[in-house]
Parts: sequence; structure tokens; C-alpha cells
Amino acid sequence: MIIAQGHDLEKQFGANTLFKNVNFSIDANARIGLIGPNGVGKTTLLKIMTGEEEATHGDFTINKNIDVGYIAQENGLNESKTIWEEMLSVFTSLINMSKKITSLQQDIAANPKKSDLLKQYDQLQFNFEQQGGYTYQADIKSILNGFNFPEETWSKKIASLSGGEKTRLSFVKLLLRKPALLLLDEPTNYLDLDTLDWLESYLKNYSGAILVVSHDQYFLDNLATQIFELQFGKLTVFKGNYSAYVAERQLRDRQQEEAYEKQQEQIKKDEEFIQKNIVRAKTTKRAQSRRKQLEKMDRITPPKHKSKVRINFQSERPSGKEVLILRDLTIGYPTKTMVHNISLQINKGDRVAVIGQNGIGKSTLLKTVMKELKPKKGSIKYGASLDIGYYDQELQGLDPTKTVIDTVWDRHKTMPEKDVRSILASFLFTAKDIDKTVGQLSGGQKARLTLTVLSLEHNNFLLMDEPTNHLDLEAKEVLEKALQNFDGTLLFVSHDRYFINQLANKIVEIKDGTAQVYEGDYSYYLDEKNKQNIVSENESAANNTAAKVDENKNKLSYQEQKLRDSQKRKLQREVENTENKIEQLEKEQEDIQNQMADPEIATNFDKLGPLQEQLTEVQKQLAEANDAWEKALTELDSFD
Repeated sequence: MIIAQGHDLEKQFGANTLFKNVNFSIDANARIGLIGPNGVGKTTLLKIMTGEEEATHGDFTINKNIDVGYIAQENGLNESKTIWEEMLSVFTSLINMSKKITSLQQDIAANPKKSDLLKQYDQLQFNFEQQGGYTYQADIKSILNGFNFPEETWSKKIASLSGGEKTRLSFVKLLLRKPALLLLDEPTNYLDLDTLDWLESYLKNYSGAILVVSHDQYFLDNLATQIFELQFGKLTVFKGNYSAYVAERQLRDRQQEEAYEKQQEQIKKDEEFIQKNIVRAKTTKRAQSRRKQLEKMDRITPPKHKSKVRINFQSERPSGKEVLILRDLTIGYPTKTMVHNISLQINKGDRVAVIGQNGIGKSTLLKTVMKELKPKKGSIKYGASLDIGYYDQELQGLDPTKTVIDTVWDRHKTMPEKDVRSILASFLFTAKDIDKTVGQLSGGQKARLTLTVLSLEHNNFLLMDEPTNHLDLEAKEVLEKALQNFDGTLLFVSHDRYFINQLANKIVEIKDGTAQVYEGDYSYYLDEKNKQNIVSENESAANNTAAKVDENKNKLSYQEQKLRDSQKRKLQREVENTENKIEQLEKEQEDIQNQMADPEIATNFDKLGPLQEQLTEVQKQLAEANDAWEKALTELDSFD
């Protein structure tokens, strides 16, 4: 069922048009990723959807009784309350209902023969249960823990929290509200990997529709089933997750490029023909006719998606084979130890990712390697011929009083001005930008300037602390490719799982004051973590039951074992067949939803009606198939 639609939306700021002719629809169970470069109007579009801003032209309509939740609307935390008290405020109506139920119980006890009191009590108790009266406290606890607010923090006053903690708590409050349409603007910023994993799992099972603006490709891959691309003033809808979008966009660009080049060849031939024949009496009519055809031709434009950002990291000289060796290293500050006994060897060409929760010591490790902090114990051995470059996530390496051009020129005094301007232009700094002071730049501009400076140093060992913060998707993709092609060694801190997955060949996880090294990429790390979790959960149970299972198997007669094996094979086939059916039904559901999202169909309720009926039937069959699969799988598990 479609719950909201945008029709011919346009937004202007003075003479500048952000976007126009924007059409889309949102299904009740939609999972939409809204992407596009910084400054194209993604947040503005969200604000139009919440009513915070008005469109210059067009309409955004939403069904009655649909609650819209937007993280920017949830920043009004009552700082005099504790965390728990503030989260309870979301459920004021249920709390009041509970008090009313208690009051009615007392009235009924005093007047047991009043039937109207009993009816009122039954209805109120039913409403209380249906609205989550018996589960809301469990929901609060679950989401607070998911966002890394352990129980010992729940009594803290909100005024005592950091800015980042308040932002996360606002997010918790929004999720507890469970709006039918959830609008999220960069929800993964500054969340650690554990919280990101929890959030993804929660949102996958969310009962309403979700539209999320994000630069986190991994998050979009795992959540989105549609991608809305807002770019060049228009919105284009793509089916599937982020990876499917990239593949489809590249295919479209290739097709457009081929069509453009083919048309350009034809135009050139026609122009040559016109030029040769327009002045000849015998052929002038044909030339005039050809010119009219050329004038009426719909010109194909070349693809616009080619990135304008150009980043290149190239070392000036090669390092030795061994780049960095840490032996029993303990790091921290004079009054606080962060991580104990780190042992790690980094060789030439390695791409090592350091991961872990916020504030656990990842940046401390990089600062220790950079000699900004002294080791508390252990040793650091640096390899031969090392030139180390450092990207600081706080971007503190830039002088806020200097202009952009002087920031580069002061480091490379012999570089001609035209070369300085050229490289700044390749990092998207305009003629006006280069005369601004660093203090006047946005976070994204500061990040690009830091990368500009770093690329000119030609180091062979790069240390990078959250390099993708502040970068949009386009710039992140360019940075990924530049680091993939880098001929040196990389040690980086990141919470961006897609970025880690594209680069890392070794993972260092910092947790509970220790560092665990995984000699593989991010997928290998996840596999190993899953194995550890499974072993941890099942080890004791397996030890207790193994002897009993063996004993029971030995007691089975030949005929019993044969029958048991036959039943097991039958269940295995049933599970497999049901899985295939579920996959087919999920594809049918996706195809129908994509048809309903088509702007031409979305505005035609004659076409929408039959599609909605088809979708309802498919979803019913899907629910039945899932039930059958779970039942068969449960029975199959009993054979193990």
C-alpha cells in the first residue's frame, strides 16, 4: 500500500533551482536509500516531507493517520530528566492507561456488580495490550542497549551526557515512537561497528517505511531495496540495494555514452554533407532538408556521473619490506591506559584496518605510532626508508587562519601557482574557494584540503583516522580507488564497513582493552567473529549433550535408524523447496513494489489497485511459506 507520494516537486532558493519535476511514491514497507552529492538538496527534500519547508512547486501528500518521524525533530531532550525517565516520556499515554486500569480495578472491587465498569475495564485492558503496554519497557531496554547505553547509565541526567551521546539518545527516542514513516538523515555517522550491526538488524525488521539519507554503502547494501538518486536537479529511482544501483547506473552510463558517440558521428557526417552541398544548385535542397533534420534532432547528452574529484597517492621512494612492528605495546595517557599488549607486524603493501567502539583507543594507537604519545610499555620498531603521512579525523593539521592556496603553497614553495591551482581544482576547489581561509570551509572542504596536502607529500606509509568522514559517496568512491592503487602501505581507523571491505587485508579489533589481529579481510573477520560467537554460545550445551546423543544413537536399531534417515532427507528436501519458493515470492513482491513505485503508475490509481491486490496475495503466500519453512527447519534441527 502506498502511504506517501511526491508529485512534480520543485525547490528554488532565489535564482538557484535545487531540483524540479521530482516524482516518487513510498510503500508501507519501503526501504529506500536517498543518495547524491553534498548540496543537491537531500536534506531539503526530507524537510519538505516533514512539512518543515515548503516546495516551490508541486505537492507531497501523505495518507491520513500516518506518523512521520524525523531525527531532527527529536532533539528536544529534557536535560533535567534521567535517560530512563526521558525514554518513558514516549509512552505517557500507556502509563496513564495503566493508572486508569489500576483505578478501575479498585472501582470494580468496591462495586463488583457494575457491568459497565467491567466492560470499560475489558476494553481498556485490550487497548493497553494491543498498544504494547506489556512490552514497552522491554523495548526501551533493548534499544538503549543496542545504542550502547548499558543499564548502569540509565539513571544519568541527560545534562551530563556528551553531544554524541545526546544525539544517539535522540535516535533511541525516535525509534521508540515507531512512526509509520521513518526519515533518517545520515543515521550511521559516529556510530561504532557494534551499534551499526544492531541498527541494521533492527531496521530490517521495522514495521513501517524507511527513507534514509546515507553515505554508508554497506548500510545501504544491507537495508535498501530501492535507491533514489538525487543529482543534477532530478530524482531517478533504481531497483535493489546500493551495489545493484551502482551496476545499473554504470550500465546506463555506458549505454548513454555509446548512444552519444554514435549520434556525434552522425552529426559530424551530416554537417560535412551540408557544408559540401549547401552551395551547389543540384544538391542544395537535399542539404537544406538534412539541416532541418539536424536542427530537430533530440541531442543526447554525455553521461554526467564521471567524477570530477581526482585523488592520487604515489610514494616518492619504496619502503623496506617490514614497515612497522609492535611488540607487547601498551598505549594510553599519563593517567589512563587504553589498550594492553598490542602485537602486530605490518609489511610493505599491507592495508590494515583498526576497528572498535568509539573512545576505546583506536586514534590513540595512531597517535602513538606518530610519536604524538609515548608508549606506556612495549616497543615500536619502524622499518627502513619510511615516509609517514597522517590524516587526522579532527582535521587539526590545518591552520584556520591561512587561505586554501597558501595552505598548499607554504608546504610546496617551489610549485608554480598554476600547478597549485590545478591540483586544488582537481579536489573541487573553485577560484573563489582558494582565497577563503581554512576556518571558513565546511567539514567536507577541510577533508578534501587535507587529502590534497597529503597527496602532495608522496609518503610511502599512510596513517588515516576516519578518512571518509565528511565525504559524500562520490568522493568516497574516488578515495577508495586512489588507496587501492596506492603503491605504499596503509594503516587506517574507520567505522565505514564498505570502505574497510574494499581495502583491508588485515583487521585489528580493539575491545575490552586488548587488540586481536585477524589475518584477512573484513569478510574473513566477520566469519571468524561468527564462529567465535557460535562456539561461545554452544560450547557448554554441546559438552553436556554430546554423550547423551551418542548413547541414544547407539541404542537405535538398524530399522529405526533407516526410518530416521529417510525422514531427515524428506525434511531437508522440504526446507530446500520452501526456500526456493520464498525466494521466488520475494522476487515477485519486489517486482510488484517496483512497478508501484514507477511515477507513471504511482499517480494512476486504476493501475495501482490491481497491483495492490497482487501484492497482498503474494505477501500472504510469503507469510505462509515462511511459517512452513520455520516449522520444517525446527523439525529438521531435532534430528541433530
